[in-house]
Amino acid sequence: MLTALHGFTETDDVWTEVLAPLKRPLRCPLLPGHGWRPCPAGTTIKTVAGEIAAKLPAGGDLLGYSLGGRIALQVALDHPTKLRRLVLISSTAGLRDVQEREKRVRHDHAFAEVLEEDGLGPFVAWWESNPALKPARVMPRAMIEQLRCRRLNQDPLGLAGVLRHLSTGAMTDLWPRLGELKMPVLLIAGESDPRYVAVMKDMAAKIPGAQLELVPGCGHAVHREAPNELIDLLRDFLA
Repeated sequence: MLTALHGFTETDDVWTEVLAPLKRPLRCPLLPGHGWRPCPAGTTIKTVAGEIAAKLPAGGDLLGYSLGGRIALQVALDHPTKLRRLVLISSTAGLRDVQEREKRVRHDHAFAEVLEEDGLGPFVAWWESNPALKPARVMPRAMIEQLRCRRLNQDPLGLAGVLRHLSTGAMTDLWPRLGELKMPVLLIAGESDPRYVAVMKDMAAKIPGAQLELVPGCGHAVHREAPNELIDLLRDFLA
């Protein structure tokens, strides 16, 4: 069984579509703050990881992208006996610098207020104009419109809760614990996403036996920009 965790502003549907070619049992839980699920005060990466772990079959595989990757990493560290293999895509182990973490918290809380006061429109416009999230490959117009539609159908208060409680700034620094990972780990980043290439190279150096794959000509959203290359990597790793 492969459990796949989606990214911020996505839904459980994204992995059902992308991972269908693997032709293997798949579970795609909806994360708090997305779709119908609220993200109330008291929600943390650790509590969500606990919920995910409680429903994981023993010896299953876990995959996470971005936000989902940060949760997947917490699951692997806190509940290692549940996992056979771990895949992290465009993700991080947290912010190591205290000042950088505090700056990120202020940033995320400011955008949470935008969502709470102005709704989804202004936030989605900013999110889609963020240079760090710009696709490196040309994506079909239909895919872009479908993605925007999904974002605009989210609950603004739910996404605001994610920014307040599950953001990178709110995440515990997990870098000192990366050496605890004993299961096979695959790290994937788009070669045209320099921030996460650097982060995941650093993670690969700290995780025993980790495999790092950089997808050529691809940005942050590897699963959208290079779904075929991703499937090939997963087939080899999960075999």
